[in-house]
Amino acid sequence: MLQTYYTLHALAEAWRRELRGSQLIDAFSQVRRELVLAFAQPKAQWMVRLSTGAFRYVFRVEGYHRARRNVATLFAAAHGRTLVDIRVAERDRVLFFELDDASYFQCWLYGPRPNVLWVGPDGRVRAAFAQDDAWRGQLAPAPCPAAAVDTFAAFQARWQPKGRTLTQAVAAAFPLFDALLAQEVIFRAGLEEQLPAECTEEALQRLYAAGSALETALQHPAPRLYRIDPWTTQFALIPLEHLAHLPCESFDSVDAAVHVATRRALAVKAFREAYLPLRQTFETALERLKQQQQMLAAALARPERAEQYARWGHLLMAQAHLVPTGAEMVALPDWFGDGSLVQIPLDPSRSVVENAQAYYERARAARQERETIQKRLEDVQRRLPRLEALRSELEAISSMPALRTFRQRYAAELAALGLAHSTRLQQTEPGFRRIPLGGGYEAWIGRNARENDALTFRYARPFDVWLHARDVPGSHVILRLPGRTHQPPRHVLEQAAALAAYFSKARGSYLVPVVAVPRKYVRKPRAAAPGTVVFEQETVLLVQPQPPEVLQTANF
Repeated sequence: MLQTYYTLHALAEAWRRELRGSQLIDAFSQVRRELVLAFAQPKAQWMVRLSTGAFRYVFRVEGYHRARRNVATLFAAAHGRTLVDIRVAERDRVLFFELDDASYFQCWLYGPRPNVLWVGPDGRVRAAFAQDDAWRGQLAPAPCPAAAVDTFAAFQARWQPKGRTLTQAVAAAFPLFDALLAQEVIFRAGLEEQLPAECTEEALQRLYAAGSALETALQHPAPRLYRIDPWTTQFALIPLEHLAHLPCESFDSVDAAVHVATRRALAVKAFREAYLPLRQTFETALERLKQQQQMLAAALARPERAEQYARWGHLLMAQAHLVPTGAEMVALPDWFGDGSLVQIPLDPSRSVVENAQAYYERARAARQERETIQKRLEDVQRRLPRLEALRSELEAISSMPALRTFRQRYAAELAALGLAHSTRLQQTEPGFRRIPLGGGYEAWIGRNARENDALTFRYARPFDVWLHARDVPGSHVILRLPGRTHQPPRHVLEQAAALAAYFSKARGSYLVPVVAVPRKYVRKPRAAAPGTVVFEQETVLLVQPQPPEVLQTANF
């Protein structure tokens, strides 16, 4: 709900009161895909942070500071201008910062190509945050107001009885509602129907009445933060009845609530990016150690060969006169056993003594091999419980300071186990689209054929889920799971499938079949073109294409 029209409208109202008349003192970027607009008055300074990345946000912080290195200064010609107004487009999620020379910043934080444009009085783009060369001199895109649903007839006309879920149908009928608000409408309407097609006219009347009442309530913000789980805080502009059972924080201002919610989400994102690769490395190391333990134990369980080789050597030396020259096999009485004949293979090119010496050497090598296996097994059995204990301690960590403390405290052990600050752990994955889906699940989306290849075969783990729109070109989508043993809930799998449908040539279809396959069952044919794969054991999901901003709003 952070990026709904209602939230942006409330932020613009709050910021207008404090920021109007301030001076734009700086515009810069020191974080990938994040723009900072810095404003100052004689006794106060603020920074508005806007992100066009996978997790899109806009919030304000007090004070002004920028890094000394790796900072790009932007929109330099606008610096020093006075801010005369902040507003949101009529019934559209476009935020405007208007300056005293009639130019303005036009902020698009949704859609497939989010951007911040500096637009002149003539409506042409003077500079752009992203793809500046392509936008400079072009006419700025005009906002597109959502339809007003102010009568039951208008609501009924927008109703989609063939929709897959009731939540999607309500969100489509009230175009300014996200999934969270649609769920609140359903809850307040008290519906028990599960599908849009099951709704009678009386049920639609109740939905319309609940939605209209919710629209009125949204004009009077009373922001809340609901704790969904340890990873997820849900921002709400007003109290939500369907979340009333969750722990909740109240705020006096939308500005403060949005600030806290966004900072928490960014902190969780940063923590997960540092934590999950380390935990995955622990899991991989444990799996390898357990495999080694099984292999070494199986090797020790095989019959002892050293004793047999030594006995054969003794029998050959003691009964050399019974061994024919050039023989490949000889049967000799077993003087060290019950006297029965023992079949002993021979090298016909060697003498009896040389054959005996060869068996003595093989006996010695077998003893050394067994001793080595025994030592390796003891080492694995010693390391395994310690590694499991460290993994358990790591799993209890839920904050970045605790994670840093863990790495510092066990730096020597991590290094000994090969888990210290390795290059692989320090590397960050390429800039795939990354869409948080809540509950520790995240969708990674390739942007071209080569990136699809890298995403699927370099960065996806065997137990992650690979998704792709069926029989049409499109992006590879990887549903990243929190851990090997996690099975994604149906709604999470459908959200990832909706993204795969959206980033495909079938985006314009009402329903799109999407295949979902465990990554370990996806392979690349030899000499195939980038992005080409074959797979097996697929599941097919029939979903409506959904853009990232819809799912992000629902999950953050």
